[in-house]
Amino acid sequence: MADYSWPSIGHEKIIDFLDRTLQNDKVAQTYIFIGPDDLGKSTVALALARNLQGDPQQLNSDLHILQPEEGKKSISIEQVREFIKMLSLSSFLNSYKIGLIKQADILSAEAKSALLKTLEEPKEKVVIILLVNKEEALPETILSRGQKLYFNPVPAAAIYDYLLKNYQANRSLAKDLAGLSLGRPLVAVKYLENPELYSRYLSRAEIWLDIIMSDLDARWRLLDQLFIDKTWSKQAVETASEILDVSEGLARDLLLLTVDQPDRLQHGAILDKLKSTKSFLDAAYGADSVAAILREFRLIAQAREYLSGNVNPRLVLEQIIINL
Repeated sequence: MADYSWPSIGHEKIIDFLDRTLQNDKVAQTYIFIGPDDLGKSTVALALARNLQGDPQQLNSDLHILQPEEGKKSISIEQVREFIKMLSLSSFLNSYKIGLIKQADILSAEAKSALLKTLEEPKEKVVIILLVNKEEALPETILSRGQKLYFNPVPAAAIYDYLLKNYQANRSLAKDLAGLSLGRPLVAVKYLENPELYSRYLSRAEIWLDIIMSDLDARWRLLDQLFIDKTWSKQAVETASEILDVSEGLARDLLLLTVDQPDRLQHGAILDKLKSTKSFLDAAYGADSVAAILREFRLIAQAREYLSGNVNPRLVLEQIIINL
C-alpha cells in the first residue's frame, strides 16, 4: 500500500477517509470542505493535492488556487472562467490537475453558475476542492455534486500536545494558546509564531474588560484605543468583527467563572483581570450579575446583525459600550 503524508493534528476521521479513498483509487472529482476558518481545511486540502500528485513534499504547477482578489468582496465569474480554463489544459507532469477554491462562500452568483457547469461535466484526473465556512453558502446543485467533509474544532489537549511536540513551546504558553484558539490549530500557531500579535490580542482583551468596569466617559476613551476608524471599509468591518469575537469570548469566560469552571477559560492568560471584572460585576449588580453578562451577549448578537446590515462599524461598537 502507498504511504501518504497528512497533517499531524486533528481531523483524524477525515484524514482516514481521504487516505482510504486514495488507497482504493476511489477519488471523488469534487470535495467540499466545510467548517470555520483556521481549523486546517486548507492544510488538509493541500496535503490531499500533494498526495494526488504523487509527491508528499511539494506541489507542482498542476495545482491551481482560486481566491478573492485583493480588496474584492466576491470571487468573480471572470476569475472562475480563467480557473476552469487552466484546469482544462493538459497536465504538465501527467498527474492530477487540482483546483482549490478558497472562501468559496463568496463566489458570486454568476461564478457559481459557471462552476456548476464544470462540475456537471467532470474531466478525468481533475479534482476540485471547495473550502467553505457554512454549507448553506453554496446552492444545493453544487453541494449535491461533491463529497462533503465537515471539519470540527480540535480538542484543546491535542493542540497543546502539538505545540509542545512540533514547536517545543513553553508548557504554560501552550496551555494558554490551546485555550485561546477555541479548537482552531492555526490560531494557536499564529500567535505562537507572532508574539507581538499575541500580545496585541491580549491587550485588546484587557481594554475591553476595562470598558466593562468603567464609566461612560472612560469607555469612549478606551474605545478610541481599540477602534478609531469611522469608515465603512472592509478593514473597518473586519476589525469591528474581531473586537466582537473578543468581547463574546470574554463574556463566556465571565460566565464560566460564575459557575467555577476556570479550567475551561478561553482567556486563561489574563485570569486575574477576568476575576477583577467578575468581582466588579458582582459588586455592581449583585444577584443580577449573570443577567448583566447575558445582556452583553444580546448586545453582541445585535451588533453582528448591524454589521451585516452595513451599519457603520464604529457606530456599532459605540452602541454596545453605551448599553453595557
